[in-house]
Amino acid sequence: MVDISSLQSALTALGINDQEQALYLACLKQGESPIMPLATKVGLPRTTVYHMLERLQQKGLIEIGFTSSRRSYAALPPKTVLRLLRQQRNQLDSTTAQLEEHLPDLVDLLSRPSFVPKLRVMKGKEIRQFYDEILKAPIDEYYYICEVTKIEKVLGQEFLKNWIRQRISLKIKSRAIWIKSEEVTNVPLYLHGRRNLRTVRYAPEDFRCPTQIAVYGDTVLFITTDQENIGVQITSRDLATSMRHLFKQLWRVSSSK
Repeated sequence: MVDISSLQSALTALGINDQEQALYLACLKQGESPIMPLATKVGLPRTTVYHMLERLQQKGLIEIGFTSSRRSYAALPPKTVLRLLRQQRNQLDSTTAQLEEHLPDLVDLLSRPSFVPKLRVMKGKEIRQFYDEILKAPIDEYYYICEVTKIEKVLGQEFLKNWIRQRISLKIKSRAIWIKSEEVTNVPLYLHGRRNLRTVRYAPEDFRCPTQIAVYGDTVLFITTDQENIGVQITSRDLATSMRHLFKQLWRVSSSK
């Protein structure tokens, strides 16, 4: 007796279910045949067998012939199953290669959290929380524009000094455009240079900016003077990109002294 288990396994690999396999094997044994003898062999209604034969034709396993009075059905030989398996394997190999090529990008895309722009407002000492969040952000540099004496009045000198020490310990660099103020030069932690991980340029003489502007990651931070004492944090990729470009334009026309 011929062992047909390997053929059945191959048909399963092609997505052919048990009833369809029985019908395909019946077609092989019967030879070219109208639908009724096939329906009798598999013990299924004629309409059900008709739809199954249509699907087997779509899979490339059955040929349908036409005469003047009826349709006839014939199974293609088992070597067709082998050919279809090889085609499927080649397609799978190609798909696997494409997936391997693009997998790093897909992993990166799917691992990103969904991004939703946000706006937050804080007043008074609460503004310090915005500064603390800069230290927790996954960044290695941030940009800011300010007059240090004014931001010092909003945050408090001791808080600002301690914050700068933490920034340095975390190796977060800062690139600053300062509005000139002689008072700043007396505070060592405020000076520019490698020790403080700070690069400074001075804005043009006619440039006025009473609000501090900081840009880091996808976030822009605005802090007004101590008279208004308001901090506004906006998380927006578009806004952060725009402000970063504006900063760089102002950087180009600012001086190192």
